[in-house]
Amino acid sequence: MEDMEGLAGKTILVTGGAGFIGGHLVEELLKGGASLIVIDIELNPRSNFILNKLDKKVELELVDIRDREKVLKVFTKYNPDYVFHLAAEPIVKEAYTNPHKTFETNIMGTVNVLEAARINGKVKGIIVASSDKAYGKTDKAYTEESPLRADHPYDVSKTCADLISQAYFATYGLPVVVTRFGNVYGEGDLHFGRIIPDICESIIKKKVLRIRSDGTYVRDYIYVKDVVNGYSLLLKNIDRIHGEAFNFASLDNLSVLEVIKKSEKSIGVKINYEILDIAKNEIPYQHLDDTKVKKLGWKNKYNLENTLKKVYSWYKD
Repeated sequence: MEDMEGLAGKTILVTGGAGFIGGHLVEELLKGGASLIVIDIELNPRSNFILNKLDKKVELELVDIRDREKVLKVFTKYNPDYVFHLAAEPIVKEAYTNPHKTFETNIMGTVNVLEAARINGKVKGIIVASSDKAYGKTDKAYTEESPLRADHPYDVSKTCADLISQAYFATYGLPVVVTRFGNVYGEGDLHFGRIIPDICESIIKKKVLRIRSDGTYVRDYIYVKDVVNGYSLLLKNIDRIHGEAFNFASLDNLSVLEVIKKSEKSIGVKINYEILDIAKNEIPYQHLDDTKVKKLGWKNKYNLENTLKKVYSWYKD
């Protein structure tokens, strides 16, 4: 992991900190000696956050980020030095079915967090989780200069949260940094319906893996510890990167069918799958150009080959 020393005496607030990526991030921040406050809407007893007893090591506030008053109360109570804003509706399919809740959570939830930080006036840095989906459709790699022009509920909610974060920097000087990652996978992801958790489940339960798309859609598959390393690096450099956005790519820019083939090779098992081709609103090709963050010193340490076996074992356990 990036060096997390020097956080002793710092108070860090993580929204969505009991979730998949949030849990990994909280664990790492605790190693650096920071005092952690976690805002989340609920706790999943099977999450890494609970399994690793992180709830006993942080101040936990069960708050829906759509509740402006409660979010502000948390900021007033703890006066955080730094904020990681990860809380969101993370599932594309759920966003398609329930756009109103998705827009409320991902757009107004972000406004509530940024507004609380602005009113509080003591926050030294806010790192906001956007997404490669914020860019919308393209046939070449996105750079940070690529326009944000999504056109479907989940993607648009991320575009809006991204632009709103930039507006708070441009207008109020709020020390915001935006991150854009591809498809994050790893131990603790309980969102079945995503390809890696589904592959593991289909092998363990000996059932047919149902592919929603036609199998050709290409994504960056990035391991969760590479993501946490990225967050750590940005926190370390926070004072000189306010107002900027950073792409994080992976060593695996693959189609769904290529992910299945790699999984078969890594885990050493034949995967029985069926192509349904019923996906709606999916972007056919996505790849992030991460030249900018590499200049800051970040690089991938992980790929599907050196992580999948371990991830599969986690699901099996």
